[in-house]
Amino acid sequence: MRMMGKMKAMMTLSCAGLAAYWAQGCTGAPAAGFALPNLAAYQWQSRVLVIDTPSEQDAEYLRQIRVLEAAQAGLLERNLQIVIRPFAPSFRVRLVGKDGGVKLDQNVPVESAALFALIDTMPMRRAEISGR
Repeated sequence: MRMMGKMKAMMTLSCAGLAAYWAQGCTGAPAAGFALPNLAAYQWQSRVLVIDTPSEQDAEYLRQIRVLEAAQAGLLERNLQIVIRPFAPSFRVRLVGKDGGVKLDQNVPVESAALFALIDTMPMRRAEISGR
């Protein structure tokens, strides 16, 4: 349960800034769901995992949240912000790199091992690791 509180706090922080982005409009081409919000505030600072969900009770969404809760330390280590967008037409998860490019786009939950493996192959992440 303690992990859930931390995850909710992280999502709340990510979503708080998102309201301002929605007010400015969205960018990106809509494909099977909502377009990405303007994530310029995160660019070069954080990676962003955007999760669209029809509801907070959606089975795919709940599965994704459980995966992320269990991987909290890895999320923090990789500067990953979570942005939850409810009321989407369907479940969708997208990883946006620090450069602003979409690195992953799928309609099923992503496992933490696959997410971390993808991030760890990115040039900026490799530079972060070697700079320790």
